[in-house]
Amino acid sequence: MASEELANKLQRRLQWEEVDGGLQPAPRAAPVPEPQPQPSAWAPTARADAELSAQLNRRLDINEGAARPRRCKVFHPYSEFPEFSRRLIKDLESMFKLYDAGRDGFIDLMELKLMMEKLGAPQTHLGLKSMIKEVDEDFDGKLSFREVQALNCASKFEAELKAEQDERKQAEEKRRLRQAAFRELKAAFST
Repeated sequence: MASEELANKLQRRLQWEEVDGGLQPAPRAAPVPEPQPQPSAWAPTARADAELSAQLNRRLDINEGAARPRRCKVFHPYSEFPEFSRRLIKDLESMFKLYDAGRDGFIDLMELKLMMEKLGAPQTHLGLKSMIKEVDEDFDGKLSFREVQALNCASKFEAELKAEQDERKQAEEKRRLRQAAFRELKAAFST
């Protein structure tokens, strides 16, 4: 029995080597029982082959221009967002961790829903999806801490722009009031 099993394994091994060498597998003389699971020693090799294949396919996609750009895995909030103070970044990080119920480093749709409800501004399902789509840079359907910071950065710049617009409106209003006062004085002296 053991010699039969050993013979079957040897035959499968020879067929694998022939396939890898570019040759077609030899026809089987006798029916071989169903292949048994491969030993655990082969698993890392198979995993390495799959990883190498994935990397080579990615490189081909990059060369053809079909691949989406990947973000670097290392994220430094202090260097990437120099306009934020360290205290503000720490506060944002603590708020992010507060609403990240899954502790996976992302805020998904349900966590965003709970966050909006806690903030007193509940949204519809489609509204939440559009909120995520608006700032999701890597198209994974979740918000990372970097994307949340980018959102806050955008809102900070929007606030600065709005403040500048308000200042211009106030200056224009003051100029208009001065012109009206001048016209009144001019009318009083010309009559």
